[in-house]
Amino acid sequence: MRCEKIMNLILFVHQESSPIGANFKKRMEQNFKGLRIEILQTINTFKTRLKQISIYDKEIFILLADSQNRLKELSSLIDLLDGKRIILILPDDSDATTSAAHHFYPRYFTYVNDTYNDLCAVLIKMTQQEKKKHHFR
Repeated sequence: MRCEKIMNLILFVHQESSPIGANFKKRMEQNFKGLRIEILQTINTFKTRLKQISIYDKEIFILLADSQNRLKELSSLIDLLDGKRIILILPDDSDATTSAAHHFYPRYFTYVNDTYNDLCAVLIKMTQQEKKKHHFR
């Protein structure tokens, strides 16, 4: 599962989310070695990053909301996420959580788990589609 360096993955994994966050980061680094992966570990650094103009054309923001509180913190940044490719990892599958997730207009959302196989499959598909677009230009 390796991809060419067409996209930039920006992972928000709060520093207090270990071991959940550590497992997630490990899975992404193992499966997407060909992509540039940027890891942000606090809400303030993530907010600052969102305000910056990127040097990369294509970015996917993967947000790990390991708790309801973290999801609320991320919700405060929805305006800055407008127009971005977002994938959410949610703490649970309750109706309230799923409803909150839709406010982000994510390309995909899943729940905290051990393997993230579903997420990896989606990312592979997204990067392959982008690779095809890039090839035909």
